Amino acid sequence: MTCTEKWSSCNGFSLLVLALLAIALNLTPLVADYVEDGRPFYSPISCYEWWLPGLIGGGLLVLPAVSMTLAARKKGSCNNRTGMLISSLLCIISIIGSAYCTVISIYAISKGPLICEKGSNTLDHCDYTLGNLSNLQSLTFDLTWFLNETCGPTPPADGNVTTYRQGMLPDFELDYEINEQSQKIIHITVFVGLAVVGLLEAIVALSQMVAGLFGCLCGTSKLKRNKRKSSGNFNYAYS
Repeated sequence: MTCTEKWSSCNGFSLLVLALLAIALNLTPLVADYVEDGRPFYSPISCYEWWLPGLIGGGLLVLPAVSMTLAARKKGSCNNRTGMLISSLLCIISIIGSAYCTVISIYAISKGPLICEKGSNTLDHCDYTLGNLSNLQSLTFDLTWFLNETCGPTPPADGNVTTYRQGMLPDFELDYEINEQSQKIIHITVFVGLAVVGLLEAIVALSQMVAGLFGCLCGTSKLKRNKRKSSGNFNYAYS
């Protein structure tokens, strides 16, 4: 196994682990919402979880490079110059996906959970246009939503706190403080994790681009083995 094959093997397994982690992180608030309410699309913790940064950006867009990179390592059917080059080119898609995952996560961290941003947690308050993602310079990190004791609407004077969730079922009483705090923790854990995963995926993808280019230029051990076998058969015919 050449150094580029070992390099590609390490990159492939690293990208696979990071992609699975990104998918798991993105699913966390979606599953938490479903477990709590018993229905999807009901009361999201954040609008940005439905941009699917981990499922699409850090997950699906990274998997093609993962499959090709692992196939191009030792004993793989794509263990040749072309396979190394294709693995390098597919990493461009991975970098785009990881950049999407990171940018969405950064915006989610700056905005806070939906209940802090809009005073509600219904999908009606979500804006799914790309306009608010066009200018990173306008982004300010104000984490007061996490540091303050409460960020939602002021509870009524009688102390009865009702949920802001709207759906087919009637409203029900909910311990607002506990629910809000859990949303804050899930929100910052998920999107900080996704931002870090996205950055690591971009670094590993860049590393594989370099490894793939070197493998394409220098060749792989499989080609060397085939040459040795051909040379041996040729000598045996004349012996």
